[in-house]
Amino acid sequence: MKLSSLPAVLALGGLDPTGRAGLLVDASAIEHQGGRPLAVATALTAQGQSRFSVHPVPAPTIRLQLRALSEVFKVKAIKLGMIPNLEVLRAIRAELSGRRTPWVVDPVVRTSRGQLLSTLRARDYLSLASSEVVLTPNALEAGWLLGQKRPVRRLEQALEVGTRLIGYGFGAVIVKGGHLTPVATDLLCLRKAALVLPGERLPRSASRHRGTGCRFASTLAAELARGAEVAAASEAAKRSVERFLRGERARS
Repeated sequence: MKLSSLPAVLALGGLDPTGRAGLLVDASAIEHQGGRPLAVATALTAQGQSRFSVHPVPAPTIRLQLRALSEVFKVKAIKLGMIPNLEVLRAIRAELSGRRTPWVVDPVVRTSRGQLLSTLRARDYLSLASSEVVLTPNALEAGWLLGQKRPVRRLEQALEVGTRLIGYGFGAVIVKGGHLTPVATDLLCLRKAALVLPGERLPRSASRHRGTGCRFASTLAAELARGAEVAAASEAAKRSVERFLRGERARS
């Protein structure tokens, strides 16, 4: 298939030069899922073994890039990853809000090691709620968004927080189950129903298996851009992460 005929998926997030997370993972996942990746860096990061830093991209630069992209491409879906601060979030909303385009919002605040990536507060993410937005927190992030001090560890707790998050006005909320026990079950919460996405807990390495949240959200966005319903897109995203954890090649 010609690249020009593929649905364009816009990913916004941090650039990790190692390619283990962030925009490089987003672009790879979107391409493998049959989309054309477009990318705007919200921050430049350094994430090595001992060195770590985050440098936000100036908001006017991001606005200019988004305007230039809109002159060339009709974006079919948007994936929002790491947003370093409120100024950048406001710039993105000013340029992209109001479009009848599905958004996938992955509320990335810390690295898997616990290093701070963003100064956004929970209410900043909740302010993005609309019927066009699919929110994809892991179980711990879902609890953080609601101000819960007790960690979300079991499926019934995930259902509770997912249902509460839907109440803010999101089109769908997927509580990812990597932190749940005893099985890694994702939960898709819709406004009138909840669907369980079962899965097996697979071994993972902290060094080799970073970026699973980026991969999930970007695959989901690519599927939505291709016209899939959110349930089918969620299933495809979960299986993509499982293939990655098994070391299998993604679909090309």
